[in-house]
Amino acid sequence: MPISLDELFERWEAETDPSASTLSSWRGIMRDLKSFVGDRRTTLLASPPRISLAGKTSSSKPTRRQPSRDGYLGCARALFRFAVANRLAASDPSQGIKVARKTKAGMKMLGYSGEEVARLLDLASAAPEPWKKWLPWLAAATGSRIGEVAQLHVSHVFEEDGYHVVKITPAIDAGSIKNAESERTVPIHPALLAAGFLEFVRTKGQGPLFYGRSSGDPKRKHASKGVANRLATWIRANGFSDRRKAPNHALRHWFKTEASRVGISDSVADAIQGHTDSSSSGVYRHIGLALMASALEKIELPPRRGVSLDA
Repeated sequence: MPISLDELFERWEAETDPSASTLSSWRGIMRDLKSFVGDRRTTLLASPPRISLAGKTSSSKPTRRQPSRDGYLGCARALFRFAVANRLAASDPSQGIKVARKTKAGMKMLGYSGEEVARLLDLASAAPEPWKKWLPWLAAATGSRIGEVAQLHVSHVFEEDGYHVVKITPAIDAGSIKNAESERTVPIHPALLAAGFLEFVRTKGQGPLFYGRSSGDPKRKHASKGVANRLATWIRANGFSDRRKAPNHALRHWFKTEASRVGISDSVADAIQGHTDSSSSGVYRHIGLALMASALEKIELPPRRGVSLDA
């Protein structure tokens, strides 16, 4: 039976329940794909369209409106593998297509230096708005993605086994995090406790810490995404202009580097940050709060100025 690309996308969406951010970016990719293969109804079972990444992206760094070649290929593969699995296509036209992984010199994304983190935390401490003040501190103190901590609720901050902790988990109002490994409970860094983070949380009563409310519709962009975007704009506007250092995510890069510098094992740093432990033993390893708390005490916040990351 003939099926259009739009119908294929709708069936895939209904059965896989993707995040709002995935839907937003993949709908743009679908528009490009339709313009390339045509908007006609196609019998995918008999004749799946040929696809190519040629000319779809430039060699420059992708913007929010211009997905990377990885994004195009990921979307196409997901859709056509779904089509094959559901007997809507005889074969996957994306099979065999590869994206060159070589990164040009001068293009690799970088983390902040200790000096930059110290300057950013000084800037954040002086800000009156809670999202400007606490999100950089939370990211620096846990190595989290800004999008993870931007959706924290009061109920995500509590005491467990004698430690004050934050639980990184999807917000109950249709929030989302990257994957299953991203969900975790992390001790609160002593510097955050000293700065009054718990007192701030108590003033909020209940509900989200950094946004008013979200629609609760999983198909729409979550309100915390807007907070994260505004934070990135604010950081850029305050002198953090190196385009190779993503204003929010460079904190996550810094944390991983700093953890290595002070002797925190990769497995413990991964557990704190919600990175997947790819080792075979990682499947069986559980990093407890005591071990994470001991590791976090080695991360000095704000970083001491003048200390090299290679020291």
